Amino acid sequence: MRRLNVTHPQINLEDFIYYYHIAHKRKNIRALNQLCHLYPELSAMAFQNDSLSKRYDPSEYDYYRWHPITMGSAYMTERRIMDMVAYLFSRDRAPKGYKHRLRTAALSYRLMFNYALDRYQKDYDRQELWTNFFLRLPELQQRIEDRHIRSLMELEYRAAEYFMDND
Repeated sequence: MRRLNVTHPQINLEDFIYYYHIAHKRKNIRALNQLCHLYPELSAMAFQNDSLSKRYDPSEYDYYRWHPITMGSAYMTERRIMDMVAYLFSRDRAPKGYKHRLRTAALSYRLMFNYALDRYQKDYDRQELWTNFFLRLPELQQRIEDRHIRSLMELEYRAAEYFMDND
């Protein structure tokens, strides 16, 4: 006997898009149809042009760029941070060991799902990144002082300019 009044868990738009993305990647048409049938309001919101443009961020495609710092993004991903370190050393790539130092530093971050790469990536907190990474490591702090950089925003801007000129 089939139950008619089955209640389905309430999900938000982000969850709907995540489940839809998984079903699409697996080519599971039945799951796609079921999602759209169970959550018609979320389905309509997910495919509106306004909704899509609000969720888009260039950092989702930073993997495809040599220097993602040149893309305007609000997220502080690992690759963008390494571009800033590379700028401080006037190199094309950050010196070895800084990626490990970043990963082991006590910095807060949030995990974001990158739909273009089908994986999670970290978005580091800007304030903690500035005080507990750039100003805490003596080599980076010295180079920041030598260049008279006063904030993370200024460092980000200068690194973007540096790599735009070199490309």
